[in-house]
Amino acid sequence: MYKIELAKASDAKEMLNYLKSVGSETDFLLFGNEGVDLTLEQEAQFLDSMNQTTHSRMYIAKDASKIVATAHIQGKTKIRTRHKAVIGISVLKDYWGQGIGSILMKKLIDFAKSNNHIEIIYLEVISTNTRAINLYKKFGFITYATDGSSTKVGNQYFDNLLMRLDLYK
Repeated sequence: MYKIELAKASDAKEMLNYLKSVGSETDFLLFGNEGVDLTLEQEAQFLDSMNQTTHSRMYIAKDASKIVATAHIQGKTKIRTRHKAVIGISVLKDYWGQGIGSILMKKLIDFAKSNNHIEIIYLEVISTNTRAINLYKKFGFITYATDGSSTKVGNQYFDNLLMRLDLYK
């Protein structure tokens, strides 16, 4: 099936290509077909740094050698906020509905539970992204607020739902 592994610096070139592809397929991400504004070296450093701390991880899902999905969790480091982490998941459109999002979500939650500090996982999702919202609800995330007109695509504004999963309850 799919191989799930930690992202590494050597994945940087393919990751940048993946981000351009996934960004061109949906308006639900924070970027479009331009991808992210990082050089190959910056992306390699970022991928390396995500998996060399005790509070963050970046996972990739591969179909053969092709990146088809990513997931990351970034924990806070300050003493009074290190119980919190933010997550993000993206999946290429051809792979929607195949369970990759669920596999990656489980990886993120398992990492958070194994971490000595993370007690709450947060995320933001565009309110019209029902597929993602259903995934998050399936794992127990609840909506605690709406951030009106938080995302702008072209001339259209979208509300973002702010969701959280309390692991300590």
